[in-house]
Amino acid sequence: MSGFSGLGGNIRAAGLLAPSDTHSRPHPGPHPLPPVEQPIRPHHTGRRTVGFWLIATLTTLGAVAALSAHTLAHHLTTRTDQEIARLSALGPTPPSTPTPKANADANVNTDTDTDTDTDTDTNANANTLILVLDAKGNVVERHPGSDNLPEFPTLTPARLTAYAARANPSAFGENYRAKVVRAPGAGRNGERGYLVTAVSTADDRQAVERLLQTETAAALPLLATVLIGARRLGRREVKEREDGERRLREFMASAGHELRNPLTTISGYAELARVGDPAYEPMRQEALGRIATEVGRMSTLIDELVLLTRLDLGQPLQLTCVDLAQLCRDAASAARDCHPDHPVRLLLAPGDHTVTGDPLRLHQLVANLLANARVHTPPGTTTTLGLGTEDGYRVIEVLDDGPGIPGELRARLFDPFVRGEETRAAGSGLGLSIVTAIAAAHGGMVTLEPSHPPHPSHRGAWFRVRIPAPS
Repeated sequence: MSGFSGLGGNIRAAGLLAPSDTHSRPHPGPHPLPPVEQPIRPHHTGRRTVGFWLIATLTTLGAVAALSAHTLAHHLTTRTDQEIARLSALGPTPPSTPTPKANADANVNTDTDTDTDTDTDTNANANTLILVLDAKGNVVERHPGSDNLPEFPTLTPARLTAYAARANPSAFGENYRAKVVRAPGAGRNGERGYLVTAVSTADDRQAVERLLQTETAAALPLLATVLIGARRLGRREVKEREDGERRLREFMASAGHELRNPLTTISGYAELARVGDPAYEPMRQEALGRIATEVGRMSTLIDELVLLTRLDLGQPLQLTCVDLAQLCRDAASAARDCHPDHPVRLLLAPGDHTVTGDPLRLHQLVANLLANARVHTPPGTTTTLGLGTEDGYRVIEVLDDGPGIPGELRARLFDPFVRGEETRAAGSGLGLSIVTAIAAAHGGMVTLEPSHPPHPSHRGAWFRVRIPAPS
């Protein structure tokens, strides 16, 4: 513990240091006051969360599937168009048109390679279909790459003329992409006709469908996982909201109870103060004094509630450079002067003890811890206030050698309005809640250390506050 050797050495010498079983923010437990019994209205937060994640997941998966299907379809279409362009470049005569035997014999030595390439190109793609049409759109010749190709749609002369004017291949129904070119002498009587070079896209469409089916099958486990996770998240949000509402109701019930007690006292003593008989003047004066006391108690309680609310809402602090060493000296001196029956020992480790914080709130933090030790211990109990540095944090420790904190109270010690049954002084039960809120507002934390360190004689409370040191 760097810079903390003085305090650490003294406390270790007393046998008070032990491994920490800290509770940085104890979980709320049952409150001593009964909560207001009101039914909690059902929330739709969980359903909204599940619906949101399902919609987001389905949208994402749908977008990915659509993009991948579009990309694959575009790739296949581009490849098909390239194949059509290659076949169309062979010339207006269908590559598979049989060459007359005489011409083949005459050119056996000169055109063998060309004929072989032509036949290879023609039969390279079994999905290729070449049609020779006359001017009216009637099929004159048909050269299929496969006998199982889908039926090519019938084309009217007007559509043939329109398609022939296009430079790039076009879609023909759902099963073909083709390019139409004018071909002289393609008709039965040698009139001008058309040459249609088509490639079936049925396999391409099936490939896209298989891709979508595969993505759908792969998405189902992911969708189920998201559904399970979203339902768990939704249930947790509902539970957190219900717990928050329950804590709020308990807080309001406790605050109402704390305010009702002084109000009842004030009401009773006010009735007594209204007695005009001079014989009751001493009692009347005492009643007025009790009224003033209860009014002060209510004022303090309201101020603490306002402060706790402001800290929980994260309202800005009055930040400045604070010397915690001087602050602890002042707090210890004030505690000794006001309560001499509770000795306070101050241990300061050597080194720098400055932090960036609100001096008023930090002083209140230390004062509340000292007051908490005082009101829960008998006269003569010694309280130790220590200050040092540990792992980049300023550490404030408050220990006492009193009876300690009951085990059933430790889990909810930092909740508002929690007081021990054997409290020797009246209080609001907000002191440790304010300490926790002030520490959190400064980026720190307050912890309750184990109630039984190795030294068997120590049973008192041990609080540690960690506040970030300036970088």
